[in-house]
Amino acid sequence: MSQSSSEFTGERTGTDDLTESDRHRLLAAEHRRIALDILEGRTAPVELEELAVGVVGRENGPRAADVETVERVAIMLHHVHLPKMAEFGVVDYDPDTNRVESCPARRASSTE
Repeated sequence: MSQSSSEFTGERTGTDDLTESDRHRLLAAEHRRIALDILEGRTAPVELEELAVGVVGRENGPRAADVETVERVAIMLHHVHLPKMAEFGVVDYDPDTNRVESCPARRASSTE
C-alpha cells in the first residue's frame, strides 16, 4: 500500500502540527526524505556518519558508498538537512556530538 506525502509526514514522523506548506518544504529534498525513512522507528540516537552511509546507499546503491561521497552527504546533512529537520521538529540533532534522534514528538505521544 502506498502513502501520499502528507500521510508519510503525519503518520510516520509525527508532524501532524506542520502546515501543508511546511510538509512540502520538509520533503522537498531527497536526502531529507531518505533520512526520515531511515530514522523511522529508531529509538536510539544514530551517528551522523551512519545516517550518511544509509542515505548514500539508498540513493546510489551500497557500492556507491565510497568515503568521499559519504563525507559530502554527511556535510550536507550536518549543515543543511538535519538543522532544517530539527527546525520542523521531526528530529533532535546535536551538532556537537553529531547524533540524531528520530521523531521526538511521536515518541513523546506514544509514552503518554
